[in-house]
Amino acid sequence: MKKIFLIVLIISASVTFAQQINIPIRVTDGAASDTVRFGLDPTATDGIDPSLNEFELPPSPPSGIFDARFVGDGIGIPIGQGMKRDYREGGTNTSGQRIHRLKYQVGSGSSIRLSWSNIPTNITVRMQDIVVGFIIDTTFTGTGTYLLTNPNGITSLKFTVTYYQPTLLNVKLIQEGLYLPLQNILNASDTCRLYLRQSVSPFSIVDSAKSVIDSNTFTGSFFLKIAPSGTYYLAVKHRNGLETWSRTGGEAIIREDTLNYDFTDDSSKAFGNNLKLTETIYCIYSGDCNQDGLINSTDKLQLIGKLGSDGYIPEDINGNGFVNAIDRATLVSNLGRSKITP
Repeated sequence: MKKIFLIVLIISASVTFAQQINIPIRVTDGAASDTVRFGLDPTATDGIDPSLNEFELPPSPPSGIFDARFVGDGIGIPIGQGMKRDYREGGTNTSGQRIHRLKYQVGSGSSIRLSWSNIPTNITVRMQDIVVGFIIDTTFTGTGTYLLTNPNGITSLKFTVTYYQPTLLNVKLIQEGLYLPLQNILNASDTCRLYLRQSVSPFSIVDSAKSVIDSNTFTGSFFLKIAPSGTYYLAVKHRNGLETWSRTGGEAIIREDTLNYDFTDDSSKAFGNNLKLTETIYCIYSGDCNQDGLINSTDKLQLIGKLGSDGYIPEDINGNGFVNAIDRATLVSNLGRSKITP
C-alpha cells in the first residue's frame, strides 16, 4: 500500500511541476470573433482530450459564416473536423517544438486579425502561410496583433511553437565587504543581480536574473529566459558593490545550456582587471552605496549618516546588520574606484 501511495505521489509531483501552458489567440473578421487556444499539458495527447475540454467540432460552416479552429490536416494530428483547443503533451519544463494549424474563414467582415497577449518570453511562435510558406512568415511572442488583408487567398496558417528552457549561469563571486578571509566564507549570503549585455556597442541589456550568492560556495545560479545564443558580457551588481563586468570580449552563451563563470580566481576575469585581491582571492569592490558606479565622498557621507543604524541597508557593508566604523573603513579604502566598462 505504501509503495502504491509513493508512486501516486511521484506522479502527482511530476504533473504539478510540469504545469499547463495555455495560450489564447483571438481571431476576428471585424464583425465576429472567437478565441482559440493552444499549448502544453502533462496529460495531453496529439489527439482529442475531453478531459482538457478538447472536443471535435462539426464540419466548417458554409461560406460567409465566420469560423476559426485548429485542424490536423497536413501536420499529421488526428483531430477530425477540428477543435477550439489544441494541447500537446508537455509543460513548463518542456523544450522543443510543436506544430499547430489554424484554419479560418470570414463572415460579414473583410479581413482576419489575430491577437495574443502575455506569451511567456521563453516561447516563440513562428507563423507561416501553408500555401508557399513565404507570403506570411513572421515570429511573435509577448503581446501583439497580425492583420491578414486577403483572408480568402490564405485560409490557413501554420504555427511552429518553440519552447525554451532557461539558460543557467553559475557565477562565483565574492563581495569584498562580506568576505571573512580566516574562515574563507561570507559573513552572510546575499542577493546579486546579473545582467547579460550585448558584446558590441551600445552593450544593451538582453536579459537579467537575480540569485543569492551562497556564503560557503560563493556561487549563485542565475536563470536567464530571454537571451538567444550569442556572445555577451556578464555584469553583476550588489547592493553596495561596484558594478563589475566580465573579461574583455564577452562570453559565449548557448541557449538552454549551462555556463560556469568565476570572478574570484584571476583579476583578468573582470573587465579592466577591476577586482580587489584579498589574501589570495579576488573580490568585487564594496562601498558603492548609491549604486552610481563610483565609490566617492557621496557614498562616504551616506554611510556616515547611517552610523548606528541597523537592518538590511546598503550602508551595512560587512553584512552584520549594523552600520559602524568597520563598514566606513572598507568604503574609505576603496575611494576613487569606479566601474570599468567597454
